[in-house]
Amino acid sequence: MTTILVTTDFSAGAHWATDYALELARQLHTRLVVFHAYDPLPNVTPAQEWLTSTPETQYFLAMRPLSLLRDQMLAKTDGCVDISVVAQPGSPGAHLAEEAASANADLLVMGVAGDEPKLARELGSLATDLIPRTQVPMLLVPPGAVFQAPQNMVLAVDLAQPINALAMATVMRFTKLLNVSLDVVCIDDEPTETQQKAARHIRDLLLNQPHTFSFIPGFDVPLALDTYFEQHKADLICLLPKPHNKLRTYLLESVTQEVSRLATVPVLAAV
Repeated sequence: MTTILVTTDFSAGAHWATDYALELARQLHTRLVVFHAYDPLPNVTPAQEWLTSTPETQYFLAMRPLSLLRDQMLAKTDGCVDISVVAQPGSPGAHLAEEAASANADLLVMGVAGDEPKLARELGSLATDLIPRTQVPMLLVPPGAVFQAPQNMVLAVDLAQPINALAMATVMRFTKLLNVSLDVVCIDDEPTETQQKAARHIRDLLLNQPHTFSFIPGFDVPLALDTYFEQHKADLICLLPKPHNKLRTYLLESVTQEVSRLATVPVLAAV
C-alpha cells in the first residue's frame, strides 16, 4: 500500500476520519492525501459577491483550512508522514472517484457522520451512499473511533452468492498489512451443501492466514452481525459489497450499508 485518501468537510465530527487515517498512514508508512470538496458560487450569487469571490478566491479560502489541517497533522507525526492536500469545487461524490484515480489511492477513508451524526445514523450518509459505487476499498470511520492498531478483524460473507475473488484478495492483503487475526462468519441457520463447499473454498484461500470460520444463526443479518461483533470484541469489520442494479441501490439499503451506518468500530468495504 502506498497511498491513503481521506475526505474532510471540516464539520464537527470530521476529525474522527482524518485522525484515524493519519495514524493508519503512520503505521503502514504510506502517503496521505486529504481531500475537500467545496461549494462553488451559485449562478444566482449577487453581483457584489462575484466581484470579491472569484474562483481563485474560493480556491484560496478552501485551501486555507486544508493547509492548517496539514500543518497540524505534520506536527502530530513529527513530519514522518508524507501529507498532501487537494481542494476541488463541487460535491464530494462527483470528484472522489476521479481523485482516487488521480492519487492512485489504495484506500479511501471517510467519516460515517459529519455535522449531523444522529441523522446520518438514522438515514445514512454520503459515505454509506458511495459503497455500492466505489472502485477503491473504503474504510468508514464512525464517530468516537480512536485509532488503535487493529487486532481482530471480522469478515462477514454471504455464501448464497459467489464470492468476488478480487474482493477476497483485498481482504487477504489487508489482513497481512495490518497483521490481524481473522474471523470469518456467515449468517445461516442451516447452511446448504453448496454453502458448506463455498466455506471450504474460503478456508483453502486463507490456508496461510490464521483464521476461524463460523456459521451463526439469525434471520435479521445486521442484528446477528452486531451481536457477534460485540461478543467477539471486533475492532475492525470487513464486508464484501454486492453489486446491485441502480434501482435496487436507490430504493433499498444493502446489508453492507446498514452495518456501516450503525457500527461503532471502523468498517472496511472490500472491493
